[in-house]
Amino acid sequence: MGRLAYILLSGIAGAALLHIVIILAIPAYAERDAWTKINALGPTEFFHILPIDKPGGLTSANPFVRTAVCRFDITEKPARITASGFSYYWSLAIFDPGANEIYSMNDRTAMDKKLDIAIVTPLQMIGYRKSLPETLAESVLIEFPGTTGYLVLRTVTPDSSWELIIREFLSSAVCQSADAA
Repeated sequence: MGRLAYILLSGIAGAALLHIVIILAIPAYAERDAWTKINALGPTEFFHILPIDKPGGLTSANPFVRTAVCRFDITEKPARITASGFSYYWSLAIFDPGANEIYSMNDRTAMDKKLDIAIVTPLQMIGYRKSLPETLAESVLIEFPGTTGYLVLRTVTPDSSWELIIREFLSSAVCQSADAA
């Protein structure tokens, strides 16, 4: 009976110690999420091109993929994302602050391989169903459940000769309020 009590008390003490360690470690891990790192990149409604293999921050880990990130806030106005120029391949993914993917597309699913989308709230979408502005007539409208989020634009660089073309494509990418477009 004494041995059973010793095992139970040891288990309870071990579990309590483990929980204390986890609770003390939470602040260190809380600042390592994607939303916090994207907020640290700079202003909203601007594409930030990520460096390749930069330790300690957001990076484009694949040497053949170039990545740009844009944070948006559609509380007042929808966000419009466009890019011009040529790219071997591009893909776009839209995330909420919790890093849940809301929508994704690529140049194979876009009309004429053209990037032109508008991210809207459900209330804004109702208004656009009644009367769509001429500036958004060609845009893909994406209903976003929240008001803030971020998007990731990726391109593929098949070899070093494409580097300048891909950089120009990413530099042409615009992430701004729909009314400013």
